[in-house]
Amino acid sequence: MTARSVPYPPPGCRIRVPEALWAAALEEVRHYATLRAGPERSRSEGLVYLAGVAIADELIVTSVLRLHHAPQGDRVQPTLAEVRWLLSTLRDRDEKLIAQLHTHRHGAAHSSGDDRMATSFHEGFLSIVAPKFARGIHRIDQCVVHEYRNGSFQPLSYAESVTRFRVHAQIVDRHTVASEGPTRWRRFVKRLKSIARRRR
Repeated sequence: MTARSVPYPPPGCRIRVPEALWAAALEEVRHYATLRAGPERSRSEGLVYLAGVAIADELIVTSVLRLHHAPQGDRVQPTLAEVRWLLSTLRDRDEKLIAQLHTHRHGAAHSSGDDRMATSFHEGFLSIVAPKFARGIHRIDQCVVHEYRNGSFQPLSYAESVTRFRVHAQIVDRHTVASEGPTRWRRFVKRLKSIARRRR
């Protein structure tokens, strides 16, 4: 059985996102604000994809897929070659498409163009919109998240975004405190000796 053959959980499931991947996705779409396009040479929106695996009733993001698409101003429309690359990469990596993250110039509302031109329309597909070209955006709850349910994209409330998404560190260190130093260790060893069975 492949990871791609595991069904998507129903809409409303929890999504785990490694912190480094979320930061990389934001950095990529934020970069497009520095690129100019069109006759007015306006700043451009950016688009990346989050892919991963389904486990039980959760989705776990395992990669950020970057098209490196051309700057297109206030829209992003992937080319046929870019869509083919996306599908081929998902298949080769045995991953499922979980979400798209893209930027808007001003607010983060899901436009009619976003509704029509979304990359996927499977139940539970997530479309995350970062406002202001993602400048000053660091958390998912600073974005607007829409989920495809029953034939249309439905906005998640702030509470849903906070509850359903868990952005977590991939490397976690245990930090010691002063009370765990040598003095505490010596007391622990002394206590062990006091309860140990003495030789007769």
